[in-house]
Amino acid sequence: MRHDDYEFDEEVEVEEGELFNVYDILPPDGTILEMATAEEMVRAAELEATHNALERIQESNFQLSGVTFKELLTEFERYEQESMEFWTGVYSRLRIPWAWTIRIDVANGPIHVVNDRDIFIDEADFEEYDFEEFADDDFEDETDNQN
Repeated sequence: MRHDDYEFDEEVEVEEGELFNVYDILPPDGTILEMATAEEMVRAAELEATHNALERIQESNFQLSGVTFKELLTEFERYEQESMEFWTGVYSRLRIPWAWTIRIDVANGPIHVVNDRDIFIDEADFEEYDFEEFADDDFEDETDNQN
């Protein structure tokens, strides 16, 4: 299903004082919105590589001098600015709300929706379980092992 099947490209009629909710028209996970341009694919890959490198630095456990910290902070800020400029352009080209999370497949080109939830978990499956009961059992087991 393509994003063209949704009605967010059309004018939304809203009564005066009524607010429009961008999540009401949020496509399901994996919906391909459009294909990325070759330039967008290259830039998205560069930004993702930089993001991964900066993330690894954050996860490292080492001490920094004040000068090194300021240099790293400058690098983080530059990355965030470049990333925002790039993604703002993509969102504008697609004419989609900034509130949606999208991703570019840097190998093949489709731009798709990612709703920040695990697509392999059906939330309805969890409704039948009483998790409080399981949590209490685990707590009792831990206290038994301590004695």
